[in-house]
Amino acid sequence: MSILDTAITSAILYLVFLQDYCISNDSECLTLDISITQKVEYEGFHRDIKWLVEILHPSKESWLSLSCNLALRLDISSGMFVNPDEVADLKRMGKLLTYVDGNVDVEAAAHEATEHSIYVYLNNSQIDKLSVKLPVHLRYQRSQITGGYGKIPLAKPSLLTWCPANDTKICGRGLKVEAPCDAEALTLCVWKNQTYQALFDEVELFVPVGDLDDYPLVSIVTLLLGCAGCIYILSVLSTAPL
Repeated sequence: MSILDTAITSAILYLVFLQDYCISNDSECLTLDISITQKVEYEGFHRDIKWLVEILHPSKESWLSLSCNLALRLDISSGMFVNPDEVADLKRMGKLLTYVDGNVDVEAAAHEATEHSIYVYLNNSQIDKLSVKLPVHLRYQRSQITGGYGKIPLAKPSLLTWCPANDTKICGRGLKVEAPCDAEALTLCVWKNQTYQALFDEVELFVPVGDLDDYPLVSIVTLLLGCAGCIYILSVLSTAPL
């Protein structure tokens, strides 16, 4: 047998051993079967994203005994934003546990804004079926000659799992993600990006775009209204008693 044949045989045996090792380890890990349903409510610049998260396996009792945690991460494009003050109010009322990662300028237009992310931490007390509602806002788009509507893609959320106990392993080969352990964001933990059944399609949100053809008319009307307002204020001040 040549040296090349020996090397190939050794590589094959190593791969077989590695596969058997992974299978034996996977037999000791926890298999998760989770489905997520998504729905976007309302029209215009203010929307609500609703998620229904259901753990089909393991049972609620088994999951709670492991003390593992679940979180949703949504990467938000520059065409929309989450208002930090709004989600902070929901957090204080105990309705939504979130952490906003990134700087959010609520006044910026889409072409001047930056992307950011939000983590939504799920409550383990009702982990078998969870309903989450996240308010989001669409940004104003740069005006175009033809006007119409702009399209803003809505990314699918990432499902993250973290088990504080070192002996608890989740099956699968999800990427490791370093993220805050909870909504207080005092410490970072290594989460696992978990696969799930997405019971929804990818969504594009439509937002009105200004028409540049209307710019002269809007400018003239705005100027006339400003002049009329100034004349009215001056007339009131001139007739007011000293």
